[in-house]
Amino acid sequence: MTAMARLPLETGCLNPVPARLKETAGRPSAVLVGLMQRRDGWHVIMTERAHHLAHHAGQISFPGGKVDTADPDLVATALREADEEVSLPRSSVEILGGLDTVRSPVGFVVQPVVGLVDPDVTLRAAPDEVAQVLVLPLAPLIDPQRHVRRSYIREGQRREVWVIEDNRYNIWGLSASILVDLGKRMSQKTGTGSRRG
Repeated sequence: MTAMARLPLETGCLNPVPARLKETAGRPSAVLVGLMQRRDGWHVIMTERAHHLAHHAGQISFPGGKVDTADPDLVATALREADEEVSLPRSSVEILGGLDTVRSPVGFVVQPVVGLVDPDVTLRAAPDEVAQVLVLPLAPLIDPQRHVRRSYIREGQRREVWVIEDNRYNIWGLSASILVDLGKRMSQKTGTGSRRG
């Protein structure tokens, strides 16, 4: 699809994607962090979730969802969900590796799968799940100066989440955590930072 030297990060900075997650940790899920190179730089595929959904309605997220019993592994889950949500064919994605798992307050444990996406692909939102497909410039989203920790109260407990300060979209929680992780790993390519767990 593209020369490895042109990738925005070293593949050695990524984790191997496990075949499965321990169900005792939560409800296993996977999302696709789809990176796409355009003339004006690298972009990432995200979605605005449909506003009628029971969980995370209207939030900015990555294509993905819970593991289906027919999925042979977590990569298959991420690719299946991306196909279902934004019509991204599996053949248009080159899997690079994984990021650290993240956990949601409602019990999902999510494996982010990083993939390189063919820039010529046509994406379409599945209206039952996605309000719109977003192909966003990556650089502002992984800028550490835009990454802020915020706290909130849920069910009587104080929780902390990452928030990405962006004038257009409200990106927070799991999606922001994934972008923070990605940004730390990408900084290793340029030597401008170090990854912290």
